[in-house]
Amino acid sequence: MTTRGPLGEVIAHCRHLLFDFDGPICSIFAGLPAPTIAVHLRELVLDRGIKLSAGAATSRDPFDVLRFAATISPELTREVNDELRTMEVRAAESATATPHVRQVIQTAHEDGRSIAAVSNNSCQAVTHYLTVNDLAPYFTAIVGRTDPDPRLLKPHPELINRAVRGLAADPAECVLIGDSLSDIEGARHAGTLSIGYANKPGKHERFTTAGADAIITDMAELLPHLSEHQAADPNAADGRRRR
Repeated sequence: MTTRGPLGEVIAHCRHLLFDFDGPICSIFAGLPAPTIAVHLRELVLDRGIKLSAGAATSRDPFDVLRFAATISPELTREVNDELRTMEVRAAESATATPHVRQVIQTAHEDGRSIAAVSNNSCQAVTHYLTVNDLAPYFTAIVGRTDPDPRLLKPHPELINRAVRGLAADPAECVLIGDSLSDIEGARHAGTLSIGYANKPGKHERFTTAGADAIITDMAELLPHLSEHQAADPNAADGRRRR
């Protein structure tokens, strides 16, 4: 029998699990590093005769180049976004799976919970990864970046709201599992609960300060609570599936 605690309370309360993609599901840039993509996007901007800001010129994050492009023109924003999407799909080919996440997703599905992916990465890249890794059938909704406007990315609640609508869910019965402060903040803005995946040093403290409802350091920590629910009510999952 597991000790309920904050994590158990969150899992018991939420019928719908929303997974951030890069981190909780996989490391999308494991084979094609984000800094390499950032350099590529900078070259695209420089080739257009546009001088980069100091931040965009040195950032290792390709999203910072997209945010810079959005300060220049809609045309440049679309061009950088399109190239970023192409690179993300390529990166998805060499992404590495997060340990234990497949078992978590399968267990949640067997428990009758609906599952969504919610990502700042392009929808095409997320869908591609989930499809080639035979995970897509477990997902009721796959929500990623489709609009080039970076202002709509997390922590803005737009993507999370779309996922909640895709699940036909009450936000209060949803929990977002994410590995960044933007996930925790976005969940709060959208009215869902949040579980911080502290997969790097320092994140546990930052998630605590940001008000995450629960914090894990390994995706396997979710499993006992999902299994506990199944053991407590073996007919619950079937009942929810029949709704």
